[in-house]
Amino acid sequence: MKQFWLVMVSMVWFSIVIMGVEERPYKLIKQDGKIEIRDYQRVVSAEVTTMGDRGEAASNAFRILVRFIQGQNATQTSIAMTAPVSQSRDDEQGWDVSFFMPKHMNLDTVPKPIDSRIRIKELMDIQYAAIRFSGFSSRYNLDKHEKKLRDYLVNHEYNFIDKPTYAFYNPPYVPPFFRRNEILFEIIK
Repeated sequence: MKQFWLVMVSMVWFSIVIMGVEERPYKLIKQDGKIEIRDYQRVVSAEVTTMGDRGEAASNAFRILVRFIQGQNATQTSIAMTAPVSQSRDDEQGWDVSFFMPKHMNLDTVPKPIDSRIRIKELMDIQYAAIRFSGFSSRYNLDKHEKKLRDYLVNHEYNFIDKPTYAFYNPPYVPPFFRRNEILFEIIK
């Protein structure tokens, strides 16, 4: 039992300290329990759309984007990994998966992708409602928290785009009870 806890603590420490990555910055506007209203400033993202169920599509897109940030780009520049990795349904039953670039990068400094499936986008001044939760990214867990956030927004009379974005902050080896996941809806200002 002692070895189990040693392994668990080591994995968490490794995830937090060694694998610490820059997170997409935001300004907290309002907090109500696990629900937050946030203002996000300018950020550049690398995005890929893949088809299939969410897990398969995300896995395929992740590999494409990892190659891009590892230097398979026009300038062979390595780009630091950031968090979260986000996923949202695209309009054609595929999944858009995004990596956010470090905050010092802009459209002029992000290397051009070699892979034509990668799109570089600049997102400006967006307000989101978010709910944070732990555990696996199972359909049940996502649906449960998506419903909580949607109900909150409706009950508090927010205008929002009813297209959730899923945000995942941890590598897959992190135990479920230490994982940070979020559902976000864009608020219409």
